[in-house]
Amino acid sequence: MPLSILTTHDLVCGYQVENPLTSSINITVNKNDIVAILGINGRGKTTFLNTLMNINQPLSGQFECNYSCCYVPQKFSCNLDYSVWEIVVMGSVKQWGLFGKPSKKTLQLVQEILNQLGLENYYSQPFSQLSGGQKQLVLIARALLTKNKILLLDEPTNALDLFNQKKVLHILASLVKQRDLTIIFTTHDPAHAMTIANKVLLLENNSYQYGLTHCLLTESNLSRLYHITMKKIMLDNIQTIIPIYD
Repeated sequence: MPLSILTTHDLVCGYQVENPLTSSINITVNKNDIVAILGINGRGKTTFLNTLMNINQPLSGQFECNYSCCYVPQKFSCNLDYSVWEIVVMGSVKQWGLFGKPSKKTLQLVQEILNQLGLENYYSQPFSQLSGGQKQLVLIARALLTKNKILLLDEPTNALDLFNQKKVLHILASLVKQRDLTIIFTTHDPAHAMTIANKVLLLENNSYQYGLTHCLLTESNLSRLYHITMKKIMLDNIQTIIPIYD
């Protein structure tokens, strides 16, 4: 049987009790699931992730999580121009303390993770000089160094070109198997959910749907969700879904 690692119980997310962003959500996430969260702007996708990270408190309800979560934001900026390895090693700062320094073993692990993500040639490169796709991979590397088993990503392909979108998605899918992870990510692109997610959470107005991707990512569900005509197409035995701007 699948191992449940995260369960919500009538979880309502938002900032004002009288104006919640989500309805009462009851979902179960199993080990090694990839869950995509979809919905229009303002439906509480990021707030839901922040609630799971205990950044925001639930308006009501609760959730149970068997593992610690690690959060990868859309963007990351810092006042100092850190190198790539310094950004990544920040993921282990709790292990060696604010005024300590990383061990040789930690630095070796940083190198191994960067190699796995194809960033071995950028170890000492200033973070600010990287492309958007490379920066996103560095943030994922930093999250992996925490050794947390649940990865929460807020629009991980936002503002990336098509090639880097594909690269990040494929790497996320491979990490689930290679590192025994569970991934929950937000996206505005149903095709991304269809590509790597086995489950989806559709946040609608005062309601939600949660279940298997192939069951819920229908033309009718997505057309209603985004208020635009959506069409599924099949190309070379690969199914995807696109908006129709009529």
